Amino acid sequence: MERQPLTSRQKEILEYMDSFTRDIGYPPTVREICKATGLRSPRSVSQHLQALERKGYIERGRDKSRAIRFLYPRVGVNGSALPENVISMPLVDTATAVHSTVMLDGCEATYTLDRELFDGAKTFMMRVHGDCCENTHIVDGDLIVVNPERNGTDGDIVAIAVGEGTAVGRYEIRDGNASVNSGNGRSQRLDLGSPGVRILGRVVGIIRKLG
Repeated sequence: MERQPLTSRQKEILEYMDSFTRDIGYPPTVREICKATGLRSPRSVSQHLQALERKGYIERGRDKSRAIRFLYPRVGVNGSALPENVISMPLVDTATAVHSTVMLDGCEATYTLDRELFDGAKTFMMRVHGDCCENTHIVDGDLIVVNPERNGTDGDIVAIAVGEGTAVGRYEIRDGNASVNSGNGRSQRLDLGSPGVRILGRVVGIIRKLG
């Protein structure tokens, strides 16, 4: 898709956000952009961000200040497009994952990753709280990468919504019925036909901080 040209100020803001995100790992806030570009008010920055979104360069969440997803082609600090193997992926909270179909709304942060690791325009991350089912190698505090466009097959690890919360477990088909085993050393089989239980997506990766 051909995007509308940018003004010099819009290009400056986009380049700053891109550089900041690649250096720090998540986008700057409106006030950080304001300070870096010399604009006098956050309102002015917000107007430029609205223009960047309208022209198809970024997509913004509505509830968090750092919820910015860069759309392609991204513009680097030298004004050239960034490689197509770079993606921005939102880290969403539990409430967002359960209730929102637009994963960017309410996200905690956005991370820049190599597309060769994880692909999918709607792929997002969630932070794991508590135990997961055994033999998934997922532990408390891990960031899981969830692709909502990938259907689960027997034996896959999936993220699911359970009422007002979320869980991670192994997708199983027994006697023609689909369920998710989210127990850790004990049986906690959740029938996918039950009210309030649905698959959010297939878990395609884990990001863990060591030490």
